[in-house]
Amino acid sequence: MKALRVMFLGLPLLAGCAHWQAGPDAPFVRWKCQGGQHIAWRYADKARSAVDLRVGDDATIHRLRKEPATLGTFYSDGNVAFHDKGSTALVYRVADDRLLAHGCSASLVNF
Repeated sequence: MKALRVMFLGLPLLAGCAHWQAGPDAPFVRWKCQGGQHIAWRYADKARSAVDLRVGDDATIHRLRKEPATLGTFYSDGNVAFHDKGSTALVYRVADDRLLAHGCSASLVNF
C-alpha cells in the first residue's frame, strides 16, 4: 500500500518532465546545431503527426507532416524536411538536398 502511495505521488513529478506539449499554444523547443545554427520546433498536434519548425532567425513557421522513415522520425511539407534521429536532427531543403541545419541537438543548448 505504501509503495502504491509513493508511486502515485511521483506521477505529477513525471508529468512535469513531459515538456513535449502540442498545439499552437505550445512553446517551441530550441535546439542548437553544428556551425552555430539553431532550430525551434514543437509538435503541432497531440498525435505527433505534424511539427511546426523555424530555422535560424527566420520568422517563417513550416508545418511539416510526418512521413514514413526507416530511422528516427521524418517530417516534411515537400519544401523543407526535418529528420529527427532521436539524439540529433537535421533540416534540409527537399528540392536540392541543401542542408539548412545539421547536427542539431537539445544537448547542445546551454542553460
